[in-house]
Amino acid sequence: MFKQLWKFSGLVGILLVVAGCSDRQPQATVSTPTTVNANPVPLAAPKNVWMTHFEQLNGTPYLYAPIYVAEQERKSILKQIKSASSSSYEDRWNYGETDIRNYMFVHRDNLSGSKLLANNSSRILQLEQIGEPLPPSKSNPDTTDRPNKLKTVNALWYVRAVSDTNSDKQLSSLDRKQIGISDVSGANYTEIIKDIDKILLNSRIGIDRRLVIYTSGSKRFVANINLPTRTATIKELPAIN
Repeated sequence: MFKQLWKFSGLVGILLVVAGCSDRQPQATVSTPTTVNANPVPLAAPKNVWMTHFEQLNGTPYLYAPIYVAEQERKSILKQIKSASSSSYEDRWNYGETDIRNYMFVHRDNLSGSKLLANNSSRILQLEQIGEPLPPSKSNPDTTDRPNKLKTVNALWYVRAVSDTNSDKQLSSLDRKQIGISDVSGANYTEIIKDIDKILLNSRIGIDRRLVIYTSGSKRFVANINLPTRTATIKELPAIN
């Protein structure tokens, strides 16, 4: 009888412990801002870079091609072959994987050539063409679902990682970024926004404006970018807590 009572009390104790565990409320998690090295050491430019495929910039006499780290040559070529039927230049280059360091621009008429940047020490995470969109056609009224979406390219938009701000000895989207714009020839690169940790929104407002919302440390900002003048009005957003 004593043994049975002992077993029963032990079982009750276990049930009470389990019940107590199930009543515990989940603890709230607090997101910490990105750790940034205040004095990042510049990384040396890669010694071996490669350049392969040129593309036409619609409505201009210019061609352009990425200059990227040569050790990724095989991977990049295989990716091009697999996506040869892709509809756009951006689709053929995976900016998250290919370590693009610069761009070469060639004028098809006078045969002149120039590079976007003076050196290859930064990494270009994104390139976007800015310009006049193609008008809708009867066969395909949706211009967002057509190859070569722009009738005329007026400028080029870049997102770059310039310094190793997270001290992991490489440049990636985890580092602080900057947004810049250049001419279609690659000339006159202008920095628009710097010290970006994460881009929360990049929205077109007509042809001449962009709205960008981004974080920098624990703060959030909204920027109204005037594309023709390459200037930005930036305001800090209220804290979320």
